[in-house]
Amino acid sequence: MKIRFEGLTKRFPNRNKKIKAEVVAVDHFTFEIPDGKLVGLLGPSGCGKSTALNLICGLETPTEGRIYFDDDDVTDIPAENRGVGMVFQSYALYPHLNVRKNIMFPLQNLKGEQKMTKEQMEAKALEAAKIVQIEELMDRKPNEMSGGQQQRVAIARALVKMPRVLLLDEPLSNLDARLRIQTREEIKRIQNETKITTVFVTHDQEEAMSISDLIVVMKDGAIHQIGKPQEVYDQPTNLFVAKFLGTPPINVFTGRIEGGKLCIGQEEILGKDYVKDTSDQEVYIGIRPEGFVLREGKDGRLDGKNGVFSASLLAVEVMGRDTSVVFSHSMSEIEGTRHRAIVSSDNQIDPESQIVSFDLNPKKVFVFSKESQERLI
Repeated sequence: MKIRFEGLTKRFPNRNKKIKAEVVAVDHFTFEIPDGKLVGLLGPSGCGKSTALNLICGLETPTEGRIYFDDDDVTDIPAENRGVGMVFQSYALYPHLNVRKNIMFPLQNLKGEQKMTKEQMEAKALEAAKIVQIEELMDRKPNEMSGGQQQRVAIARALVKMPRVLLLDEPLSNLDARLRIQTREEIKRIQNETKITTVFVTHDQEEAMSISDLIVVMKDGAIHQIGKPQEVYDQPTNLFVAKFLGTPPINVFTGRIEGGKLCIGQEEILGKDYVKDTSDQEVYIGIRPEGFVLREGKDGRLDGKNGVFSASLLAVEVMGRDTSVVFSHSMSEIEGTRHRAIVSSDNQIDPESQIVSFDLNPKKVFVFSKESQERLI
């Protein structure tokens, strides 16, 4: 089932009565979610991603635009008739019902030809429970299960009618770090097995990138970029996308293009092969943490003199496989910002050094217009 949006817009009245302008939660969405894919709606709190999910589900009515499931216009169809399964952030399980009855609940409301006998409903509930691997917990109540198990019950309840579309609204936010990793892997496994088109809402970019086939990066109700997770990470269209994706975040400096060279402060970091035909101007320069390459001296230790990019060394944090080099720079986008470079722990770095020097991987360096913040290079 593919989902298509045409000019989809949702505006709400402003709660501040002194401000007449409406709040635009979803701003002219026009794109298509491919059949059988898991798509992550990603953005900071308040960007409109949950509103978009509610519009797909039918819990909200669009101000403008249309929603299509394949070629069917579902914009005016009630939520209960859209064939959508919804998993809420709070799970919304019935505390007085056991797992079996929680999963069966959506089937009890079926009418006409779809109506099922008790035996049929129990069989369907068991089938859904097996998909999420909780069939041995059918007689437990929600308060007798862990958060991860409750999440699986919520997913099974959404799957029991085999919906055309599965919607997940920040389903992992109530779980601890280790359980979040396990559960997101389960969500991906379930989606691969069922082939149900799935829309996954989260503000956690690591979650979205790890399990999504496509991600939609949003801000202030507008779409900033759509693409495969790695492609969006490697080719951000603007400074917001570059800063939002990545852990640790991208390092941003003020710089300039001058005479076919890219400069930060007095240092030329990249030459004409990188800059090419871009005109001279003030720019923002983003460098991914893994884009820094340590310049080593003859003894294998840090050489703080010969790299194209120099900074003040603040700390060296060894994290097992990797080492985080913490530094500051006078040309930081925000004064006083601490930056991080991620290098292999095989590098021997003298923490007593005052200066750290790097070469740069051009593929991890991005240049943005200082005015529009759109990517130039």
